[in-house]
Amino acid sequence: ADTGKISPNTQTLPLSLISQKNVFAMDEEEFEENCGFPKPSPDETLVFSCRSGVRSVNAAQFAAMNGYTQLVNYKGGANEWFSWADICKSDTVDEYGIV
Repeated sequence: ADTGKISPNTQTLPLSLISQKNVFAMDEEEFEENCGFPKPSPDETLVFSCRSGVRSVNAAQFAAMNGYTQLVNYKGGANEWFSWADICKSDTVDEYGIV
């Protein structure tokens, strides 16, 4: 089932947690307690994604307001990502990954 998590190597934060608890303003210990993984540094590249690419803009704005500068919004969202993943798994892709 699609969970919205683009890769097992990514971390996810619901917009509700970002906005209600202002997680990007937390210190490192409090962030890890609330989010379950270490707090990224303000100069680390953060890629935001959501199902369709709208909520991720809001999430990136919260990060920016707290000093994060290397922000990317994956505009296609998880819907686009998983659509491409399904195409790449299908029989319509040749040996070079061309549909």
